[in-house]
Amino acid sequence: MKTSLVIVLAGLSLAFAGYAEAAGKKRSRSANRIGAYGGATVGYTTFSADNAEEDVADLEDTLINAGVASQNLTSGTEDTDIGYQAFFGYRFHRYFAAELGLVQFGELVSKASADIDFDDGSGFLPTTVKLTYSAGGPIFSAIGILPFNDRFEMFARLGYLFASSQNEFSARIDGENAGSGSLKGDSQDPVYGVGFSLHINQVYSIRGEYLQIDEVGQGNRTGTEDLKVFGLGLIVRF
Repeated sequence: MKTSLVIVLAGLSLAFAGYAEAAGKKRSRSANRIGAYGGATVGYTTFSADNAEEDVADLEDTLINAGVASQNLTSGTEDTDIGYQAFFGYRFHRYFAAELGLVQFGELVSKASADIDFDDGSGFLPTTVKLTYSAGGPIFSAIGILPFNDRFEMFARLGYLFASSQNEFSARIDGENAGSGSLKGDSQDPVYGVGFSLHINQVYSIRGEYLQIDEVGQGNRTGTEDLKVFGLGLIVRF
């Protein structure tokens, strides 16, 4: 994480230097919005969940093979979630920009629930065990842009994600915490994306984008996931 922080700060320094150089220049419709910008997107993440069936089976075994009576077993995996990204960029040319973003992709959750009698006189108590995978981190990207007119353009992204991932186990009995533990890992992963920008005016634009990132996570600790993200957000030019 210290290395990632240094890289983030260096990227911000370069971006602000570019912004300072461009300060004072009057923006025109023919300038293709060259200069600094920032923004945020909300994304719908789909996880590959390659090990979901195995994870759910292990969670079920944890409940039904605990040597106590159980009933009403249910289980499943939620392989989609909502994530977000905040970013800062600089457009050097009508066809090229560079961006630094900080992204969180949401969570992949596998869980099993049952009513369990722990033979302590309390009867059957609702019990849940859960595995939660999460990932996020800074993204550095080069953006190739194809303007169609003053209001609409398409773009392609080639970037690199410095991901921090976590796989956490947790248990709850009758609504109370019954224990937890986690494994964390780091990975560096290529990022590919395509999208569009719709310019509302010279300051604000709407952005839509699809991202593909494979094998996010550290295989021997957190496991890895392939991510597909559909995002929609707002850009503000400075």
